[in-house]
Amino acid sequence: MIKNVMMVLALFLMGCNKKSEPLINKNANLSTPIACMSLNEFEIDKSFSEKLHTLYAFDTHCDLKLSMKYKKDIVCNSPYNPNSKNTSQFPKSFLNLELRQGLKIVYSYYIDLYNNVDEEDVEDAFKRLKKDLTNKNLTKKGLE
Repeated sequence: MIKNVMMVLALFLMGCNKKSEPLINKNANLSTPIACMSLNEFEIDKSFSEKLHTLYAFDTHCDLKLSMKYKKDIVCNSPYNPNSKNTSQFPKSFLNLELRQGLKIVYSYYIDLYNNVDEEDVEDAFKRLKKDLTNKNLTKKGLE
């Protein structure tokens, strides 16, 4: 009996900590490991930009440009599907990292978040990007 109660409690707590999985798109023609990246800081929160700069030494002359898009405090005001809106958790924000070569997207990371985007989410996304694009460590000094 106690085992059943503990299992139900564990399943309930796991449901409360729901975390979505990122959607990753990588161009098959992108050669890895990449040598460098530059950062497009247009419309990026200063704290997110500073966090990215602590994780990697961006090269302004590199033709691979990393951009970040995000939205906080998303609210669903749709009158359609009220049952699913009330019974399911609606994302509060999203985070999207895109690496472009010219106008072509060569890598994309997208995740829906159930909290507002914060520095930890940005760091997790960048760590996944570096894992996917190199078998070496991307650091403040670049590739090591």
